[in-house]
Amino acid sequence: MAKHYLSPVSFRFLAHRGLTVGENSQPIDENTALAFTRALQVGATYLEVDVRASRDGVVVVCHDDDLARIAGRPEKVAELDWAALQAIPLRNGGKLMSLEQLLSQFGDARVNIDIKSLDAAEGTAQAVRGHNAQDRVLISSFSEKRRAATVALLPGIATSGSASSLLKTWLAHKLGSRTLLGRTLKGLDALQIPTSRGPLRFDSEKFIAAVKSFGVEIHYWTINDPEIAKQLRARGANGVVSDRIDLMIAALAE
Repeated sequence: MAKHYLSPVSFRFLAHRGLTVGENSQPIDENTALAFTRALQVGATYLEVDVRASRDGVVVVCHDDDLARIAGRPEKVAELDWAALQAIPLRNGGKLMSLEQLLSQFGDARVNIDIKSLDAAEGTAQAVRGHNAQDRVLISSFSEKRRAATVALLPGIATSGSASSLLKTWLAHKLGSRTLLGRTLKGLDALQIPTSRGPLRFDSEKFIAAVKSFGVEIHYWTINDPEIAKQLRARGANGVVSDRIDLMIAALAE
């Protein structure tokens, strides 16, 4: 299966939960149709989204496990059916989307799907297959269990490493073992990672080159400073995940 998600581009711009700043600086709710539309309007090449399951098994595009931050309500996503969830207004007037709606409404967009709950794995796979979106989707998760469960249902799908993959990759690189590094990166198409974690740095030119030598891309999150984005690209990074993808695109086009 061809992975259109990974088609050659000079740099990948991943809009983190869409773009939550409107044309006149008005706030937009994250992970909503308006946020995704806005991101694509300014030139984002990818939508980065989070999914978890509702009580009745619908895959909902939502980062948090509850509605407190985005809607000022205490309920958890998993405690409500989809009919109730989609009727709840978010803080800036937006509405939650299902993954089905996203893949249908944004049929040409490439989508980075972060699996936030294990019970969303099967529904995510069904939605991706149902929209023939296998070639424009990448599956990611901090949890290796969630990532592996979803990827197993979508053979050949593009995927990025989990948090444990990053630490194993860093250790293999520090040990200078290409055998161990290759084993750690096997089956991955990308590492989507922070620049650092505590005292550990993951943004050196040598680390980037070592990972890329196995055909694995590196995308950094969450990068909102254009100067840092420029530095990462100069070191060989393949892309950035950003809350302000508009600023990243403008700066790196200079």
